[in-house]
Amino acid sequence: MGRPKVENKKETKSFRVDPRLWQLVQSEAQLNGKRPTDVINEALARHLGGVIRGKNDIDNDKLVHFLNRLDGVAKELGDMKGAVNDYESKSRKRTS
Repeated sequence: MGRPKVENKKETKSFRVDPRLWQLVQSEAQLNGKRPTDVINEALARHLGGVIRGKNDIDNDKLVHFLNRLDGVAKELGDMKGAVNDYESKSRKRTS
């Protein structure tokens, strides 16, 4: 049966950060009742959204539409990968 597929699964990444910047992140998180991870994710999303809009002159509605389409494509690619893996496992001849 297997486990249910998790949509938008978060991953843990490590990175180096200046101690002064980390203190700012922690204090911002504490002031707003958030986790430092949430502050970092929001800041990265804001920054990357600005970069995308700046390079392509895209407004918020177009950006949201683009990201939704990107999620759809990622899901289709995941489905295709699963189908290929399933096909490959069935087509391999088993040797004893």
